[in-house]
Amino acid sequence: MTSEPGQGVTYFSRLDADECWALLAEAEVGRLAWHGANGIVVVPVNFRVSDSRVVFQTAEGSSLSRLAEPTEVAFEVDDIDGEAIIGWSVLVQGTTARVEADEDKPISWLDGERSVWIAVSPGAISGRVMSGTKRS
Repeated sequence: MTSEPGQGVTYFSRLDADECWALLAEAEVGRLAWHGANGIVVVPVNFRVSDSRVVFQTAEGSSLSRLAEPTEVAFEVDDIDGEAIIGWSVLVQGTTARVEADEDKPISWLDGERSVWIAVSPGAISGRVMSGTKRS
């Protein structure tokens, strides 16, 4: 907890791994970051949680399809209410790998063929909830 005169109180509380996975299971879109050929890349992906992994699908030949080869990534999801100044954030750090398709349950919102399924297996997961007061 931090407080400055006239600034209100801000609370940060760490989430345990089970709380993080529960929040991820309810979310649909996150941001995937990795070091690409031309530097750091960050893209939004829609996903789901399966067997304690983050799973998404992409098109063959896309920049995301290169992550079928093991790659260290960071995956973040958050839900922040800017008016109420409350929210949460979860960060998964791990390695990608191609996984078998789950054809009965497509993930991608995009039109077109999305035949490459990729999972992020976590090396670490962390999260926090926060609330505060807007500065005037």
